[in-house]
Amino acid sequence: MADPIAPPTGITPAPLHPLEQDHAPTVPSPLNPSTSRAPSKTPGPAPPPIQREQREKKDSLKKRESTATASGPNTALGKRKAHAAQAYPSPQRFNVPPPRPQDFEAPRADIMVSHEPLPFEVPMAEGEKPRQLYKPIDLAENKRGYRYQRAIADPLFPHKQFYRATSPPPHYSHLSFEDADRNMHFTTDALLTTNEKGWRMVRSNVCAREGTLYYEVKMRRAVPPDGPAEAVATGPQPHVRFGFARREAPLDAPVGFDGYSYGITDLRFEPMHRSRPSKFYYPKPKTKKGSSKPSTFAAPPPITLAPEDQDVKEGDVIGLEIQLPSLTLHRKITSGIYNPAVDLNDGFDRPPSPDPTSPPPDIIRDRIPVPYKGNSYFETLDHVPTKPMDLYADRQTNLAALPQTSGSAKDAIHLKAPPNPNHEHPSLRTLPHSAFRVYKNGKLIGTAFENLLAFLPPASAPAKGLGAREGVDDGLVGYYPAVSCFAGGVVECNFGDGGSVIKAAKEEKKGFWCPPPHLTPSVPLTSGADAARAENSAGTGGFNPGRRCRPMGERYAEQVAEDIVWDLVDEADFFAADGAFAGEGEGEGTTAAG
Repeated sequence: MADPIAPPTGITPAPLHPLEQDHAPTVPSPLNPSTSRAPSKTPGPAPPPIQREQREKKDSLKKRESTATASGPNTALGKRKAHAAQAYPSPQRFNVPPPRPQDFEAPRADIMVSHEPLPFEVPMAEGEKPRQLYKPIDLAENKRGYRYQRAIADPLFPHKQFYRATSPPPHYSHLSFEDADRNMHFTTDALLTTNEKGWRMVRSNVCAREGTLYYEVKMRRAVPPDGPAEAVATGPQPHVRFGFARREAPLDAPVGFDGYSYGITDLRFEPMHRSRPSKFYYPKPKTKKGSSKPSTFAAPPPITLAPEDQDVKEGDVIGLEIQLPSLTLHRKITSGIYNPAVDLNDGFDRPPSPDPTSPPPDIIRDRIPVPYKGNSYFETLDHVPTKPMDLYADRQTNLAALPQTSGSAKDAIHLKAPPNPNHEHPSLRTLPHSAFRVYKNGKLIGTAFENLLAFLPPASAPAKGLGAREGVDDGLVGYYPAVSCFAGGVVECNFGDGGSVIKAAKEEKKGFWCPPPHLTPSVPLTSGADAARAENSAGTGGFNPGRRCRPMGERYAEQVAEDIVWDLVDEADFFAADGAFAGEGEGEGTTAAG
């Protein structure tokens, strides 16, 4: 009998198909080698354990946030990182590509589309055609923690990476498309707005930082002239709220929702703050210095509104006036050196010469240019709500019973006292000599709020862990005029700088509808206005606009001028940091001598 033929050495039999394995013989042969044998019943040695690669230990989120905050400028803004650490008070430089040719072109106009399926039309006064409201699209919207502003490349600023701020038309004070909820609709002049959904808010493009400023709102669609109507099967009735809001206030909520905004309701005409209604009042006269009469801390009695003033109805004009102390006093409060026994006035009595012991205020703008939908924007890390402010606005917090009701036992922060100028938390420090007054059809209704909350950093703080520097003022921190609409409510704003147009005798006239008697527009800075300017500033220690009521619209030209000045300062700073003319720069963060 012939010997079985052995398979060639070095050749591995190919594995069988699963179907072939089902018909494989039980006993292997040279022509049908077995690729898998039946498991033996005799237990063999246990296989050695699998040696897994050691996992990399990651830090917790809390530790990463603290590390990012401590690292300062070396952290990332968005997805891009700054260059070498900039010495305070210099702004950060970011790794951005060089500008494209289209970045030097003028900013494109905002794209606005009509509402679908039916357009939004607002009935105007007799003899005027209805105006249509549109929805702006393809723009960068301010979101929680991020803020956007139009930018343009300018060859005059090579050391600050060419970019500076700009804006498309219209060029006056108006409601901001970027600083609005995406459901808001506007007219082409950006002064009328509405919203068909729940409460949504929009802020203006100007802010109040010091002094007394005034603007007006007119009810176009709100409480009917014959009184409020109950909600029927057709849906809720339109409503409007208006007031002042900071950058931390959410856009998907009404004005007065939390501690970052102060609002007025159209229904029942009530002040609203922390979602708690209150009443108008007349402030008590201040106690004279040296008076032996003890001071009382009781709240002033509320004002009982006349029947015709108990609601804000369609066609009514509401004037809103905010009064703030000087930035000098404001910085003392936020830095914790305010002394009520020494700082008696509002801070507008400036000394004859600057105080050499106090450093000058710095405006630091850590902005990064980013392209979006054919436009260039500055992206900035915005301020976010803080834990003390969340506790302050909480429904369970009773300011009259502190500290017993300030948060739960698990909270690391507790409120020990109501807001005051010397509060332990900077975000809960208040501003003396500040107030929010309201007018209706030119008549003073009363004071809605006094001792408004401070807003300068560190009272306003960015989100931790994103790379933003705390305690930095970018020049646009303040109280913004804000309006919110509900279920089709329509409101028109008038900032007094020509944006709102009153047509009479086929001519366009600028101004307010029902200005208060003490409103005094600024005198133009022309050569022939020196005498008038001196007359307006008589008794105030020089040219001082802080103690007279001005239109809010004047802030637009001021903000543009301030932005130009700080652009020049930043360019000089970076020029000196780059070595100046002959390499004689003093290094990073030095400011060129003026």
